[in-house]
Amino acid sequence: MDPRTSIAVLAVVAITSPVAAHVAPSVDDNNRYLKVTPFGDRVRIAYTVFFGEVPGAIERRSIDSNRDGQISDAEGHVFGQKIADEVRAALDLEVDGHTSPPTWTTVDVGMGTAQVAAGSFSVDLVAYGCFATARGKHHIGIRDRFRLTHPGETEVNVEDGLGIAIDRARVGPADDPSHDYKFAGPGGPLSDDGLDLQITAGPKSTVTADATCAAASTPPRAWIRWILLGCLVLASITALGVLRNRKRRRSED
Repeated sequence: MDPRTSIAVLAVVAITSPVAAHVAPSVDDNNRYLKVTPFGDRVRIAYTVFFGEVPGAIERRSIDSNRDGQISDAEGHVFGQKIADEVRAALDLEVDGHTSPPTWTTVDVGMGTAQVAAGSFSVDLVAYGCFATARGKHHIGIRDRFRLTHPGETEVNVEDGLGIAIDRARVGPADDPSHDYKFAGPGGPLSDDGLDLQITAGPKSTVTADATCAAASTPPRAWIRWILLGCLVLASITALGVLRNRKRRRSED
């Protein structure tokens, strides 16, 4: 396989794949993990609620609506959608000055086992925020007011992918060079001040043309080149018409 093709395939997999594997679950607490991955035309938000062993066992009994001791895909989906709606209502996503709740493209409930008599499980959510223009400098802000029951750890990780430079990444007063922030308790800085992220997407950053971020799939410079080319063609046609008119007049004279 051509190396350039391999890079493109890996980029698409990174954009569309589910949330990566998590750390070990807590016993008594529920944890939250937020991974922010900028690309050339968008930012990917991967949000995970990881229910611990004890609270997970309690939730499983409520998810099993028909009380047959097994959690079906449909029952898991209903619960996952409930969590997705609650997180969406509590999460503000700002991209280049435009703030809106996220639209989840993935809602995945990882039960591990369908048995009600079990413990921990996760709900994984994925959304995208589209840049107004592809590449260049962009600002992303995230504030999360979602309240976990039995809150344990909150972790926020910012990834710097191919062609992406992280100019600034802070969660409240925290400024970690590794861009990995951990907090304990209900909300903390992610709820109060939120994530303030500024990035520069270089010419090698990934831009994928699709229905999600179609408006930003073509960089502005490409549009300018097409406009200039159209003007040049129009000018050439006009000049050719003028020359033909002159030749016709001379022949008539």
